[in-house]
Amino acid sequence: MANRSRGFYWKLALTNLRNNRRVYLPYILSSIGIAMMFYIMCALGPGIDQENMYGGASVSSMMFLGSIVIGIFSVLFLFYTNSFIMKRRKKELGLYNILGMEKRHIAKVILRETLMVAVLCIVLGLGLGILFSKLMFLVLGKVLGLELPIAFIVPSSAVISTVALFFCIFFATMLYNILQVRLAKPIELLHGGETGEKEPKAHWLLAVLGALLLGSGYYIAVTITSPLDALMFFFVAVILVILGTYLLFMTGITAMLKILKKNKKFYYKATHFTTVSGMLYRMKQNAAGLASICILFTALLVTVSTTFSLYTSMDDLIRTRYPRNVLILSRGANDSAKEAIQTIAEEECEKVGKEPLQLLERSYWNCSMNRIGNDFTPLEGAYMYDSSGSYSTFTLFTLEEFNRFSGQNETLGDNELLLSDPRGTFPADNSITISGREFSIRRTDYNMDDGEGSAMIYDIYYVVVPNMETVEFILEPTGNVLDPLYSYDFDIDGEQEDIAALGSAIRYRFSEAFPMEGVEFDSLQAEDSASSYEDFFSLYGGLFFLGLFLGFLFLLGTALIIYYKQVSEGYEDARRFSIMQKVGMSHKEVKKSIHSQILLVFFLPLLTAVLHLAFAFPMLQKILAVLNLVNVQLILLSTLGCVIVFAIAYAIIYAITAKTYYKIVESAAD
Repeated sequence: MANRSRGFYWKLALTNLRNNRRVYLPYILSSIGIAMMFYIMCALGPGIDQENMYGGASVSSMMFLGSIVIGIFSVLFLFYTNSFIMKRRKKELGLYNILGMEKRHIAKVILRETLMVAVLCIVLGLGLGILFSKLMFLVLGKVLGLELPIAFIVPSSAVISTVALFFCIFFATMLYNILQVRLAKPIELLHGGETGEKEPKAHWLLAVLGALLLGSGYYIAVTITSPLDALMFFFVAVILVILGTYLLFMTGITAMLKILKKNKKFYYKATHFTTVSGMLYRMKQNAAGLASICILFTALLVTVSTTFSLYTSMDDLIRTRYPRNVLILSRGANDSAKEAIQTIAEEECEKVGKEPLQLLERSYWNCSMNRIGNDFTPLEGAYMYDSSGSYSTFTLFTLEEFNRFSGQNETLGDNELLLSDPRGTFPADNSITISGREFSIRRTDYNMDDGEGSAMIYDIYYVVVPNMETVEFILEPTGNVLDPLYSYDFDIDGEQEDIAALGSAIRYRFSEAFPMEGVEFDSLQAEDSASSYEDFFSLYGGLFFLGLFLGFLFLLGTALIIYYKQVSEGYEDARRFSIMQKVGMSHKEVKKSIHSQILLVFFLPLLTAVLHLAFAFPMLQKILAVLNLVNVQLILLSTLGCVIVFAIAYAIIYAITAKTYYKIVESAAD
């Protein structure tokens, strides 16, 4: 008898799902899409080759933090969609109760319904996530022509995390649904789906809290000056903006509509009356969907615009990093080593019939500094970094060395320095203090910047000191050795293949020629722009692949949520517009009201997403500087291009899904 009873509950649950497929199908599709998104975010991190991909560990960590953000989003959105289904089904559940089914029996039916939906969504979400990942790896790998530093794998940790999270979400929604049924009276359940919403209260405290959270996220994004701090606080700002967006959409917009309603001159006009009152009563159910669309679309714009900026800037990045085609760097090289390096480089150039151009040969020291105003303290050794200051570096040249490689004829006193500030970050003062010793400074227009300095994410200054005694004074607190760095850099007139071949030949000669009698150095390396281009292409191509991958994922999620929103709210609004026609509103006026409300909910998430991106831009610019991209104009143009392209895609998705809304509402109105 007990087995027969259990079978009855399963059959009834299946029948209920089948009979309510109009509301359950969009819910199931959205849940599958969200589960798929979460799985893919969890699966991408372990697939990143952290050893061979520059910044791979950071990218992997960002994927992990991204999965947390998607997890929070999943909880918020699925509770929102579940509340719509329960409202639609209250009459059906109330009828069961009146016909003799006890609430504990209804709870058993809800338990089985939730279990079937949960298993279906989790299994299909995982399956489609794996399939979608494989398909995108194949397609984007072919299109970009990349050997990706990201492997396609199915990590058990991602599967377990997805199952655990969505089981908990569905379990929580089931408890919420059962609690609603248990606390409600049968007559309340019977008329629950027909009960009109009360005018929502303007929760001013929550609206202020939402504004504070959003403002805090914006403040972090705009005020952070250090690229390293931008990396650390990026996801803090993201979570603040997400929470602030949800609160403001759910409370702030209601408060704004109430203010408009109190303005009698504005409110008591036919078009304003129907739009404001309609939006006011719709906003409680509308807000979570609009906020979800806004958050996903913001994620789409941020992800694609940043990775696209990197991918399109590779040539610019290579030229910034390598102002000359071949860079040879040695530490602690004696005079014999310098002669040997020059000789090998010249011989290899002669073998390929190339002449070194724009040759730059120089010796220097690098020193890390903590800067507070114009007071500089060398780091390391007894000196520790003061968080109240800012991190910068000095590249030191002796006056004799500077005059030799620059062709200048400068003179300096014992407490006088020559300063080159290519980025213009140093104040126009006439003196600085280093380790308590004051130096007067003169500026030089001679460009001493090199590729390595151009790629640095912190301030770098080129300083010419009068003699070795001053070098020793500056370097002594750091505990660094006084062996200078020696660089021998030059261009050649040739194609990429020529540059790569020359760089390879020089590296081979270095490995064969040393050790050599009389030649001493601590380290020796040779780089060339052509060989490094392949590494850059692998890094930024891999990031662009990741950006496109996540972009398609977020676009798919946006489309699913918009579709769900149009269907669910279409059924909610159908009865309202039908009543409006019966009390005298013309069909044309009803269509106009529908159109104005759809336009409003179309533009609201789009404009808010663009606003989020605008405030995030300074922080994104700092993060891109970590990856050597400092061309602000290129970043801005790439971002604007992505906004235009995806705004068009967003409009197309909204136009297609709006037809579903129109059909549902007009069928009831007719």
